[in-house]
Amino acid sequence: MYSEQQNLVLVTLLSSCVLLASAASSNFPADIPRCRVADTECITRTSTNLVHQYARTGYPSAGFPIIEPFIIKRFDISDGRTGSLNLKLNFRDVSVEGLSGVKMDRSVGFERDPAKSKFEMYGSFPKITLRGKYVADGRILILPIRGDGDADIVLHNPKFSVKFKPAIHPKDGKTYLSVDKLKVLVEPERMSMKLTNLFNGDQALGGNLNEFLNQNWNEVWNELQPSIHVAIAEVVKSILQTLFKRFAYDDLYAD
Repeated sequence: MYSEQQNLVLVTLLSSCVLLASAASSNFPADIPRCRVADTECITRTSTNLVHQYARTGYPSAGFPIIEPFIIKRFDISDGRTGSLNLKLNFRDVSVEGLSGVKMDRSVGFERDPAKSKFEMYGSFPKITLRGKYVADGRILILPIRGDGDADIVLHNPKFSVKFKPAIHPKDGKTYLSVDKLKVLVEPERMSMKLTNLFNGDQALGGNLNEFLNQNWNEVWNELQPSIHVAIAEVVKSILQTLFKRFAYDDLYAD
């Protein structure tokens, strides 16, 4: 279910932050806007514009990937809790759409000294849709669940936060970063989902289960979100690490 809210949640966020001021670097296209150190209003505004403009096309020369749609080859959730919901869900070939509609609300930190600075971004999406194949095994209350088919999951008006702490790597007189700690949180106003071919295609049982999942979406989300957040954070971390290897922190700002 990522459903990586969850993506990827978010991949865009900090990757665009890394790019936003970097026209100061000689290997960056001149048309990428630059922000001053700690100018969080500029960083927030420019990050939103970058995502809107390049989410579907990417910007290869700046290291910005295509994120609309964002494809996740495999995503597993195994929740062994003993409450009313006990599900093992395996997703594959999941297409995440809606990241291009991001609205960055605010940024925190991005100061001169990365060792002392915070790196945080907050925002929202109108909708995040995840479509792919699934396999389900588990139970709800006393009802066993079996299924293997198409999954369609929608996160309505999800808000997000991304925070990371960098590790510092001096090299050739410049400061490079890597991701030391990363935390991603996503919270939708509502979640809806549809799983096809439940109970070997039994339309009545499948319809009833989908109705139950949607009526009790908050409980479903509460059970699944820890695994989703971890999965999204791994995707975001992978992309950030690629960007940080390519560009020195010293070169990211206009001043």
